[in-house]
Amino acid sequence: MRTIRYGNAEVRLIERDWDVADRANYRMTYRLTPGEHWRDAPESDGQFEYYVNLDGEVMPVGVAIARELLAEGADWACFTELWGKFVIVGADLICQPLAGPVGELIDQLRAANGDRLGGLPDVLAGFPDGQIAMREAKTPRSADRLRANQHRFADVARMVLGDRLDLAVVEWGPLTSPG
Repeated sequence: MRTIRYGNAEVRLIERDWDVADRANYRMTYRLTPGEHWRDAPESDGQFEYYVNLDGEVMPVGVAIARELLAEGADWACFTELWGKFVIVGADLICQPLAGPVGELIDQLRAANGDRLGGLPDVLAGFPDGQIAMREAKTPRSADRLRANQHRFADVARMVLGDRLDLAVVEWGPLTSPG
């Protein structure tokens, strides 16, 4: 098992050899309101993003990770968007209200982190036994690395959740060099 330092501790480094869809205009997820589908978000002309292509379905990497966590038995899973404003989007690509267990979790984390969410991982999930999974998605063939605020947030999450926290980094995309 590979590991990576995330905050003051080593965590699992999960590798996913997922197909990367062609570069696309960034969908401004932060403009969604609860009940709206991710595909309804307007596209930016000046920002771009790479999405996952799983069996012909193009989606944000956070959705692919959330779906894996649901398949592992999570009661709920969502990806987070902090660019512009904070929103959460479920594995079904529908923007969710900040309520229920995920809302309570966000409130606890925000309060413990000085009323800020900067550094929050890309994906959150809750399991029946009270375990909370947090996943940060990174691409191995770019400069996409954990930043200082993400390390700080990981330590805050450990303080709030203790042994209930399952924190990991998911490296995704082609994991081997072309050719």
